[in-house]
Amino acid sequence: MTTAENSPAAPATLPPGVELVTEANRVRDLNPTSVAVLGLVLAVISQLFGWWSVGAVVLVSLVIAGAAGRLGQFLRAWGSTVLLLSAVIVALQGLFIGGPTVLASAWILDVTLEGVERGVTFAARILGVGTPLVLAVQLSTRRRVMLELERRRVPPKATYVVVAALNLIPEMRKQMDAILDAQRARGVETDANWFVRTRAFVPTLVPLILSSILSVEEKALALQSRGFTLPGARTSLYAVVDTRRDRTLRAVLWGLLLVAVVGRIVLWVL
Repeated sequence: MTTAENSPAAPATLPPGVELVTEANRVRDLNPTSVAVLGLVLAVISQLFGWWSVGAVVLVSLVIAGAAGRLGQFLRAWGSTVLLLSAVIVALQGLFIGGPTVLASAWILDVTLEGVERGVTFAARILGVGTPLVLAVQLSTRRRVMLELERRRVPPKATYVVVAALNLIPEMRKQMDAILDAQRARGVETDANWFVRTRAFVPTLVPLILSSILSVEEKALALQSRGFTLPGARTSLYAVVDTRRDRTLRAVLWGLLLVAVVGRIVLWVL
């Protein structure tokens, strides 16, 4: 992330001394509200026309992630969350939903065609909704989301709750890595097979939970020292802007969503 004071993209109304937060990429420089609308519209459209709309939304998400220069990060996040969850759902539905057509058997478990079909249908809905959400997370940084919420006069406490929720998993992952590094420094094996990793993971839960609880007090003190609870108008040295391009894009997206919904209704009637 970069900041550009008085850059060509900065509006003339930007107050003196305030720096525009940019990402040096036209896609990632979209206003966070535009990114949220993009994710919402793609998620809704994916649910309207069956499999082909899910495939189209996944393809569009891949293209947008590539244009944003985040294709690798998007694929890693998408594969470890949405795709993995979809595969697990298909497997569980195939194993535990009964039916007359048995595809495979192992011990007391039968994989049925009816269960697999139900799982695939459910997984398609998750792919359609989850893929645009992962894309939206990859296109906007937490800092830009926070600045956009402040620009839209969202109460500071609500803004903090949103940003804290977005920071929760990265912070816990960082703490987990620090705990595992400390264990390795003490000679504890943590990088062998899955059984060794599982055995090393369980003892890290207690210090991880305790450190997370203690960090709450530190954050509260840091917020108070910065006047978080004081009344009055807020000012910021950094800003994000809502350009004409963003407003045009949102209008196009809402229009596309309206056309898709009307088209779905017409197909139902016909």
